[in-house]
Amino acid sequence: MKTEAFRRTGPLQPAELAHAAVMAALCSAIAVTAAALPFAAPLLTLGTVPMALLAFRHRLRVLGAAAIASTIVTFLVVGLAGPCVIVICAYIGGLVGFVKRRGGGIWSISIAAVTAGAVFGVGVAALVAVLSAFRSVIFELITGYSDGVANILSVVPALESVGDWVRDAAATLIDYWPIFVISTSMVIMTIINMVAWWAVSRVFARLGSVPDVHQLDFAHDDRPVAPVPVTLRDACFRYPGTVQDAVGPLNLTIKSGEHVAVTGANGSGKTTLMLMLSGREATSGALDRPGAVGLGQFGGTAVVMQHPESQVLGTRVVDDVVWGLPSGVSVDVDRLLAEVGLAELGERDTGALSGGELQRLAVAAALAREPRLLIADEITSMVDQPGRDTLIDMLTGLTQRHDMAIVHITHFNDEACTADRIVNLTGNEDNVDMVVSAPVPAAKLAPSHRSGQPLLELRGVGHEYGSGTPWASTALHDIDLTIGEGDGVLIHGLNGSGKSTLAWIMAGLVEPTKGSCLLDGSPVSDQVGAVAMSFQAARLQLMRASVEFEIASASGFDPGDHSRVERALVTVGLDPALANRRIDQLSGGQMRRVVLASLLAREPRAIILDEPLAGLDAASSRGLLALLTELRRDTGLTVIVISHDFSGLDELCPRTLQLHKGTLVPAPTHTGGAR
Repeated sequence: MKTEAFRRTGPLQPAELAHAAVMAALCSAIAVTAAALPFAAPLLTLGTVPMALLAFRHRLRVLGAAAIASTIVTFLVVGLAGPCVIVICAYIGGLVGFVKRRGGGIWSISIAAVTAGAVFGVGVAALVAVLSAFRSVIFELITGYSDGVANILSVVPALESVGDWVRDAAATLIDYWPIFVISTSMVIMTIINMVAWWAVSRVFARLGSVPDVHQLDFAHDDRPVAPVPVTLRDACFRYPGTVQDAVGPLNLTIKSGEHVAVTGANGSGKTTLMLMLSGREATSGALDRPGAVGLGQFGGTAVVMQHPESQVLGTRVVDDVVWGLPSGVSVDVDRLLAEVGLAELGERDTGALSGGELQRLAVAAALAREPRLLIADEITSMVDQPGRDTLIDMLTGLTQRHDMAIVHITHFNDEACTADRIVNLTGNEDNVDMVVSAPVPAAKLAPSHRSGQPLLELRGVGHEYGSGTPWASTALHDIDLTIGEGDGVLIHGLNGSGKSTLAWIMAGLVEPTKGSCLLDGSPVSDQVGAVAMSFQAARLQLMRASVEFEIASASGFDPGDHSRVERALVTVGLDPALANRRIDQLSGGQMRRVVLASLLAREPRAIILDEPLAGLDAASSRGLLALLTELRRDTGLTVIVISHDFSGLDELCPRTLQLHKGTLVPAPTHTGGAR
């Protein structure tokens, strides 16, 4: 990463602009706080951290872009005080980041800090020398303050000599003010630099201890971009700190014009294979290409991920399609949008698109780069059945219209069958057998809570986003619903029908703009936590570094209570040995069940599962549904499932509700896609 960043020349690249914008926003917030609040000046040291990260990871012009942007923003908010803070943060942070980048230690930063302080002091002295009127005002203030202090001290005869000393010191300071300014600047800047060095070192150490094993790698390769055909010969990959290969040995060739589907159980290595095809080197065996992988480059490799929100960067559809393309490249945006089923949506705000539309937009943006290899990683797992059908129909014809190979990673058998051939991975299956045989906790339903009695009551619930603004939009209206103790309820509907909004209201995380949502007769928003909720993207709900700390923190007990952590893991069918595993080392299915373990350990009255089967293979889905069904029946837990996938949910959720454009309508018979 460093080598590529430091060798790069020319205008700022999209990734550099994105990093500069994020760090500029963070530094601006710190600078405004430091300038506006009394006694908040120590926050200046905190503001050096984002600037140091930029100087460490990128070219100096990226740091300059962030500093300029921050200066403009803070000047508009708090006047001249803000830019002064930004300049100091950029100066010190840039120095610390540069020394870090060069591999310097404490002595290097000490020498650099003293030198930088001297340079800064000379600059301040020169500025004061030029601004004679400003200098005169400062000298008068110093004289006035020193005389005032001396007069106060002279009231006490024993301190009269001290007062004279204060006057003499002030006079000496004025006579030799350049020396005072430079020496003071050196001392202050050195202290701030050393504190910033300590803070940045702690941040870097923390970041270094949290490796993102699923991050796409930049592979430096001087060859022309040519990612296919790609051949794997006994290729394996083993993550650092593990004792077995995550995938392999693989013997596989993918040629241009092929549409290959990759299937397999959770933990079998599908994501790892995707990383290898997109540039990660094999730890053993061989992975050969005729040229560079060209990840994200024109004519190279494009990856469309499971969550399209993380890949959509433009505010308008047309902007997102061309975002980051090299200058001089001409793209027929209308043709691409029509090809992916988004014709006439070019001017639409990307924030108003459904999940399926966002995925199609991500594919259009990938096609704009004319990739020779397109990798689609479970792109249908978060969309409804019509959206799935549209996406698969679109993928199926791409190899006939474009000179490319497609690798489609999926859990759905009907999707895999549309490919030219199927690669089925086997490997470290995700504790599937444990899920089926996991013991169910003993029933803990309070005597006052009888199965079947009303638990959640929604009366005339409606919700409007951006209420009172020109861009207000209604998500729900006139929802009347009662869910009883121990019920199993499936709420389904197309993307954008209001399912997630309803889930957040029932969990008490959002108060409806109209009507009321009650738990045991009281507003559920006053009882946050009584109704637990598992989000669609499980990774975003995991906040701690390790499984053990995540479960203990979310459940509110001591992380040292290992037996309780192990019971929580066994409850959801996970091996207790996973307690010490880092979160980023888990598969998608394991992450989802760790979230569930954390929620169940809190003994909630009800649990809401938003798309609980997304990202799970067929066996893991069956095991998780069996576990949840037993929990509902044996403990009286109320289970509410938000999903567009009906497969196997009849037993867990005997009751089905359908949302259509924010309104409850009669539900059709369950139908589901094959897995």
